[in-house]
Amino acid sequence: MRKNRIPMPSSAHRPLKILAIDDEPVVRDSIAAYLEDSGFEVVQAGDGQEGLQRLRDEAPELILLDLRMPEMDGLQFLEIMKREAPGTPVIVVSGTGVLQDAIEALRAGAHDFVTKPILDMAVLEHAVKGALERARLRSENQRYREHLESEIAQRTSDLMERTRALEESNRHLQIEIAQRQKAEATLRHQEQKFRELADLLPQTVFETDDQGAFTFMNRYARDLFAMGPGQNLGALKLDDILAPEARTSVWDAIRRAMTGDDPVEFETTVRKADQSEFPAMVYVSPITRAGVPAGIRGLLFDLTAIRKAEEALRESEAHLRKENLLLRHSMKDAGRFGRLIGRSPAMLEVYEVILKAADSNANVIIYGESGTGKELVAHTIHEFSNRRDHRFVPVNCGAIPDNLLESEFFGYKKGAFTGASKDKPGLLAEAEGGTLFLDEIGEIGLGLQVKLLRAIEGGGYTPIGSSEVVIPDIRIVAATNRQLKEEVRKGNLREDFYYRIHIIPIQLPPLRERREDIGMLVQHFLETFGEGEEVPVMPEHVIRSLRNREWPGNIRELQNAVHRYITLNAYEPEEQPSIPLTTVSPDPDFETSAPLALPADAFLADVLAHHEREHLLRVLNANHWHRSKVARILGIDRRTLFRKIHKYGL
Repeated sequence: MRKNRIPMPSSAHRPLKILAIDDEPVVRDSIAAYLEDSGFEVVQAGDGQEGLQRLRDEAPELILLDLRMPEMDGLQFLEIMKREAPGTPVIVVSGTGVLQDAIEALRAGAHDFVTKPILDMAVLEHAVKGALERARLRSENQRYREHLESEIAQRTSDLMERTRALEESNRHLQIEIAQRQKAEATLRHQEQKFRELADLLPQTVFETDDQGAFTFMNRYARDLFAMGPGQNLGALKLDDILAPEARTSVWDAIRRAMTGDDPVEFETTVRKADQSEFPAMVYVSPITRAGVPAGIRGLLFDLTAIRKAEEALRESEAHLRKENLLLRHSMKDAGRFGRLIGRSPAMLEVYEVILKAADSNANVIIYGESGTGKELVAHTIHEFSNRRDHRFVPVNCGAIPDNLLESEFFGYKKGAFTGASKDKPGLLAEAEGGTLFLDEIGEIGLGLQVKLLRAIEGGGYTPIGSSEVVIPDIRIVAATNRQLKEEVRKGNLREDFYYRIHIIPIQLPPLRERREDIGMLVQHFLETFGEGEEVPVMPEHVIRSLRNREWPGNIRELQNAVHRYITLNAYEPEEQPSIPLTTVSPDPDFETSAPLALPADAFLADVLAHHEREHLLRVLNANHWHRSKVARILGIDRRTLFRKIHKYGL
């Protein structure tokens, strides 16, 4: 909707020019109408090529850019624009369906992102004004910094030149005693000129003797430190204008200046006559008389304005980070959050913790029953964190034999042991700069816990066969279906290792506690497993039946059920087995899926595989998916158990 027209800027100020690039004329016209009412001049372009020409002809102050356009899309335009007009801010205006492209645009240099349709043009206007203001502040700060650096360089150069002239005069005084009086008169004349020049500078210029008593202050310094014309300058000492905590470091710098030939620079805190303090940059050089240090000459710059500008820039960066976090947070409303699916209250709480974890580098522990999606949560944290550009390395701790754990984690050098024919980097090296996901962390032995603890606490690790200590830069995300506090009590987990990984805990709800998400999960699996362009349809009564099941295998079991439904085009409701096996004592909290009826002419291998799968699932559920215990009950090793779990899709 259009708002009441506001007065345009006076003729003395040119309206700020905005280039709107969109292949939809209606969108361009509505944006132009609203922003022109707000006092801006809006130039339109229907695609990327026309936008580039407008950019070169019109030199706009800001660009509103659609991403999906014919001929040249927004990302291509943005890449070219960064070379031709890198200082021009860009706001991406595009639909929610291209959110990933919008994120790529933000990484490529766009300042903000506004979704279409734009229901409230005030949001766009706010984004435009914010981007223009940030661009203005950056430009002013850069100009001020360049100007200040130029002034400092020029004045420092002048001061050094003056110092060299004085030293040259002193050398002539020693050589030509007969011309002492003439040389002294010349020097006094030069000093007077120096002081007259110093009085013109808007910064503190001073001289002291070797005891720190002031022998000269320019007009700016006398006003700053309340030294009137009749006051004795020698009564004011250098310590009087320094903050107490800064005096020791300042005198160390002065001693270096008086024993060397080059000026010394340092930062300190200066106290004014009213006892208020300000940060300052000080440049000092020695004053010599007859080759002997007699004091110092210095230039003092007030850094208050620079510090305020830096703080404003930091606040702007923090604001941008907050906006980015809010943008990612809004993704939850669509029922998808990264790789996760669901919008139940339980999952929304999980998303909140994921966002906080992604904005931190602290270690994370994910608790949840088997099949609840712990690895997907870990992957989502990695993709939202500042480590996203590095590797995500998943490790199933229970699938690695105990005698290979150390070499797998830390790697080894060629010749370290029999069979080590070449160097092999470990898992920690593969995850350098990224995230190391430790699934089933409770399976790690106490010995390896000590070495991992040392590595992640900053002590580093040593590959087998090497003497070099490697300090890793990794983020640990761990997962387990056990209660680690109980494992600590039993002595299976070191307490210090527990507290190092248990910084940000995330508790994933089982599927039975988020039944409202089953419909969305079923639809996702139908789209995943469906063949061709048509997505299979599951009747509503089947979905209702799925919502009523207990799902001891959680999302993994639901995925298996949907896959079977698509493959067999049939669904059988859950039933308890009529004759429980005597080798297992089932837990009453778990139920198993109903066995599928096999045809009478089924091959013997299919029948055996079917019953092996059902028996394996019952034993796993009865023992809460404790893999080591299940392997002992079945009389097989853990690696064989993991192969069968993977084979049957459990």
